[in-house]
Amino acid sequence: MSGQNPSLAHFFDAPEGYIGHFGWICGYSADAAFLNEAAERFTRQTMRQRAAMGKVSLAIMLEPGQAAISPVEVPGLTHLPLKSIANKPFRLLHAKLALLAYRAIGEDEGWKLRLIISTGNWTRQTLEESIDLFWSIEVNSEDLDGQDEDLTLRRADLGKAWNLLTYLHGIFDLRILDAGMERADGGAKAVADDLAAWIRQCALNGQSRLFDNRRKALLTQLPALVRVSSGDSRRSYLAMGSGFFEGASTQDKPSAPTVLSAIVNALCAKNLMKRLGTVDIFVNPEACQSVASTLDHMRSHNKWQVRAASTDKFGQVNRKLHAKFLFGANQRKGSPNCLHAWVYLGSGNLTGPGFANAMSRHSGNLEVGVIFKPENLRWEPKHASSVQAYLPVQWDSEFISSDGLGQGEPPPPLAEPYVAPPVAWLNWLPKEGGGYLHPLPGNEEWFVLDPAEQRCATTSDGFIWSGDQPRQVRIEWQDGTHLRRVFIPVMDGYGRLAAMPIGKLTIDEVWPALAGFPGAPIGEQDEFEDILAIEQGAATSGGGVEVRQSYPIRQMMELIEQIAQRQTEMPGRDWGAWCVRLEQTLACISESPVLEYFRTLGLNPLSPLREAAFRPTHAESGSAGILYEGMLDRIETRWGVNHLANIGGMP
Repeated sequence: MSGQNPSLAHFFDAPEGYIGHFGWICGYSADAAFLNEAAERFTRQTMRQRAAMGKVSLAIMLEPGQAAISPVEVPGLTHLPLKSIANKPFRLLHAKLALLAYRAIGEDEGWKLRLIISTGNWTRQTLEESIDLFWSIEVNSEDLDGQDEDLTLRRADLGKAWNLLTYLHGIFDLRILDAGMERADGGAKAVADDLAAWIRQCALNGQSRLFDNRRKALLTQLPALVRVSSGDSRRSYLAMGSGFFEGASTQDKPSAPTVLSAIVNALCAKNLMKRLGTVDIFVNPEACQSVASTLDHMRSHNKWQVRAASTDKFGQVNRKLHAKFLFGANQRKGSPNCLHAWVYLGSGNLTGPGFANAMSRHSGNLEVGVIFKPENLRWEPKHASSVQAYLPVQWDSEFISSDGLGQGEPPPPLAEPYVAPPVAWLNWLPKEGGGYLHPLPGNEEWFVLDPAEQRCATTSDGFIWSGDQPRQVRIEWQDGTHLRRVFIPVMDGYGRLAAMPIGKLTIDEVWPALAGFPGAPIGEQDEFEDILAIEQGAATSGGGVEVRQSYPIRQMMELIEQIAQRQTEMPGRDWGAWCVRLEQTLACISESPVLEYFRTLGLNPLSPLREAAFRPTHAESGSAGILYEGMLDRIETRWGVNHLANIGGMP
């Protein structure tokens, strides 16, 4: 929760000196606009650059009734499907949580973990239209030697978050993370395993500020967590805000919304709130469900006030409350301080399925929230640390009558559930005029559809595809009584998923594609000008355009020297990824006139890179050395120089 009101996307920013490694996200809904911005902030790569890399850095698990998001829409992210709709354990997946891992640039060991709890969905609407709240913590690898209370709490919070995510891992299909395991960098599985290893190093099983409703309702756990976070004082004030409340009561006798009453009663029963304390309910006036129809009863019998949420600190005045929050505190006459304050924020709306029920298939969503003690909060509205700087509350006006309040419309229906297809990805095998997609179906029958939505024919090599390699294809299968269709990514010979074709480069463009490693290629300004994917056209087709006739040897040797200088300083943890970047980039100049000049001379320009002085000591032998030399073998073959003499008579 921040008084500076950063957007949810800002929480994905890679810290200075770090770069995004891998992240897990769960939530109710998401869209490509938000996720592309988040992925760019996380990886420091544009959409086009991520598409050229073809590497998964973020994995998201959403409510299965949300439409699938393809890796073509959001390169670098995979949307994981539910394993089986029959085994769905929750009414809705509504928990909104992200666990992001960053690694230190240029180091073998350093890392940072960031946890985000959000009341908002991973959508553009959250950025532009909603009032939402976010809570975030971090733990660095350097922190682990510390013993302070705050660090212990943060480590316990990470442990609780990881427990929830690993629970979801058993429900969602993770097979796509195995794609590209044969890559030099190990693909998504390797970086996901790194995150898991860092969690094991730092996570604790102690008392956490996080809680979920897998076993008990959030409401049931509320009093105990309030006491743990902020003590057992009886508070005189309670604010309750939600984007949604329970539906209007069908009973003839009016009463306050049952969930709101249950929250107050639970706190009073545990002596955490005064029976005659002040209660404010913050709403979207146009859509507050049962609050609109029970206002008179709440004012006369409960002595509660209903107020519109404040937008003063949250941008545009037309934003709508979507945040779910509770705030309790004491107010002492003559003191500006919020005493014994506590805050709940999370995914759970103040409804039965969201707050009052444990997770279940028919009556309880899966929700997650956090209860914490805010420091140094003040009651004065204009103070930098005022309650109003952090929460969308105001005390200037309230609703005296139901005029101006509306129940709102019910949420739109969900789509057909996104469930796991028979195969998570397909491999591309090129042939003249097209290629093959494999593997072929095994015991479960399924089909690949061509662009005209017709089933592709098969041979022993796979499904026949005419034309260029597709980034993704639609497959079709029968799931019980449902005929399902979904796009799945295609993996190329480099182990890249749903990647843009690797185009041609000039030799002068190679080093900019490498110099910024492990970040994006330097000099990239426009997402539609990725150095690894742009088609260069006439710039590479003319025999004398690229090569300054007197300088081909100098051009190549300068490049080799730059590569050698960069890689001799390369930490071991980056070596596999470097070999991938180097192979993909050097493949782009296989038709270069500079290479043709060397072929005319009968010389292999890559031969110096095999020398010990041109590689780091950790890659002189062993698995790292084998990996490196195998990559050079493939590039030399692609360049057509593998049979030529080494430069300088090198053995």
